[in-house]
Amino acid sequence: MSLLNLLCQGTRRRAIRRWLPQGLRDWLNYLSGHAIYYRGEFPDWAAACAAASGYDEEALLERLAVAARAVKTGSAAWEQDGVTRERIPPDLPLFAALSRVALAQGGRLAVLDFGGGLGSSYFQCREFLAEVRELSWAVVEQPRLVSIGQQEIARDALAFFPTIDEALAVHRPDVVLLSSVLQYLDEPWAILEQIIAAGIPYLVIDRHPCTLTRELITVQVVPPSLYSASYPSWLFDCPRMLARLERHYRLLAAWEAKDPPIRGWGKAAEFKGYFLRRKEVA
Repeated sequence: MSLLNLLCQGTRRRAIRRWLPQGLRDWLNYLSGHAIYYRGEFPDWAAACAAASGYDEEALLERLAVAARAVKTGSAAWEQDGVTRERIPPDLPLFAALSRVALAQGGRLAVLDFGGGLGSSYFQCREFLAEVRELSWAVVEQPRLVSIGQQEIARDALAFFPTIDEALAVHRPDVVLLSSVLQYLDEPWAILEQIIAAGIPYLVIDRHPCTLTRELITVQVVPPSLYSASYPSWLFDCPRMLARLERHYRLLAAWEAKDPPIRGWGKAAEFKGYFLRRKEVA
């Protein structure tokens, strides 16, 4: 494709974003099979699971592994959710939060990355954190990903564990990172309570779906243009969540996360990021 064609495509996309109402753009994306959307409201997690088609787990794990290997060998700069990128997009709010933790810890930074895949956030942040005197990054994931991570991806600063308790046994984190993960857990508050009980000084919750109406359980549908799947998802009442967390933490910063809003059909969410510090930490 010529440079002229690329420029024309970019101009058309900008014109569409400028002149078409967001609701119409959402509807066109849905009709063309490019929109992630939410379907239904369910009384509990089991009901949502029954209504979801799931995904091809073997294919998903293989895609994640292939993308992570590409980053390791240098044939890709970065990956997220099994999709490789030619450059690493900056995530300034996350960089700023982790840098503040490192500064508070005298140049040392130990991260517990719950649901961190094969180290996507580590590879995104490592160059930005190059001046950190001592960096360690522990990813907690499902056993299959942990096995791949331990055998192929782990390095001096990056390790993989199947549970929070096993990570805490050998790794004392300064900060917990929860990036696009709580919504996919049947009991997200059980994980948050475990983290609270561990007394970890800082907490970053990022790419977190906040409902525009009320907290509910729904099914998130991923279009075939990305990969065909549907799975249960929480949409959180974020002010209520923060009120619960602020019994133990002080909110230091909040931001609009990099994920675009998901709208339409009565179920919608905006994605937020939060940086919190334990109240007993000076």
